Amino acid sequence: MNAYLENMVLTSNPVMQVILLYEKAITCLEEAIEIMEKGLQDHENVKAKYEALGRAADILTVLKATLNMEQGGEIAKNLSEIYQALINDLVRITVEGDEPETIKKMVKVLKDLKESWEAVERKIYGKPQETTPAV
Repeated sequence: MNAYLENMVLTSNPVMQVILLYEKAITCLEEAIEIMEKGLQDHENVKAKYEALGRAADILTVLKATLNMEQGGEIAKNLSEIYQALINDLVRITVEGDEPETIKKMVKVLKDLKESWEAVERKIYGKPQETTPAV
């Protein structure tokens, strides 16, 4: 499966690559929410929660770093601020702890942004590429 995903990323258009990053960040945050809601506090689950939050922060850092501030203008500036706010929240959650509701709000923001990028992809490339394997 990793080879499949790697191939998808390498052969995707740039907009689809952004969408795939959003999907992975959302998945990571949802993993952390699931662990938090189950109240699992054993070492392995706490470690898994922090790893999931860390992966989400890494993805947001990549998304922020790849913004072209010159060409992107106001949109790039706004995205940069959103990504930074989400990264700051993840750092705070990692240090201080928090309720899953905060992470759920972050997931909502990322899903909304992902939908916007999907609309961009449809406009530029027509039919969106398949992001999950056909069954």
